[in-house]
Amino acid sequence: MKKNKDRIITSHIDGTMTPDEKKATLVLQEQANNNWDTTRRRSKYHFDPYMQDPLYDTVIQLGSIVPCWQDNLEQIILESKRVTWQQLAHWRTRNEPGKSKSKKDLAAEEHITGRDETLYPTNLSWKIPPILQYVSDLFAVDDCMARIHVQMPSQVFNMHIDQLYSWNITNPDSISRFQIALTDWEPGHFCSYGNYLYTGWRAGDVTIFDWQNVPHSTANAGRSPRVTLQITGIETEQTREFLRKLKNSKPFVNWISKPYVDWRSI
Repeated sequence: MKKNKDRIITSHIDGTMTPDEKKATLVLQEQANNNWDTTRRRSKYHFDPYMQDPLYDTVIQLGSIVPCWQDNLEQIILESKRVTWQQLAHWRTRNEPGKSKSKKDLAAEEHITGRDETLYPTNLSWKIPPILQYVSDLFAVDDCMARIHVQMPSQVFNMHIDQLYSWNITNPDSISRFQIALTDWEPGHFCSYGNYLYTGWRAGDVTIFDWQNVPHSTANAGRSPRVTLQITGIETEQTREFLRKLKNSKPFVNWISKPYVDWRSI
């Protein structure tokens, strides 16, 4: 199959694709679309663009943390690396980047899926400054993956449904993905959760959403980077205890002193 696939790639480039190769291309295209089709079939979302279901067309506000990372933002933005769709798909390891595909494979994917793999939906940084590592540790999730999304102006993260089942395939309800805004919202920045358009956040706002079901997207049509700390892992009792503390604090402030304070002692 690999030899045939390579032939399809070459013939696409030189314009000599045979009818059989065109047929094979359609098969490969169907395989490429299976990811969206599979997640959509698994989802409980309604997929009605004119419906507003409060259960799904929403983002859940968990509270707010007083931002104390402003001095790190410039370095975070400078050190972030832009990533393509295929790199995002292969960055499955915890806290380190995965490998890129060859230019030949990228050309094939662009042809087969119609998605330009030279486009960059976001920048990522796996370098977590100590102050943000402390924030991540507050959530106390098992098998934690923390990374920083730096979405630059003109970058668009198309609609998709997350696949986080590898964290706990037997109990996916135990898996959570938290977003902590590191910068204030500005006109042109937005996130969509189903049919709900989320704007107006402040740095420090903590949100979560139904990752198993809700299709979501982000875009930066503004003039400055949109920076978010994303934390993924398995909830623990400590996680739930911290979230109760976070919800009852307006905003959560105990950890801004140095040395950092154990919030459980507050």
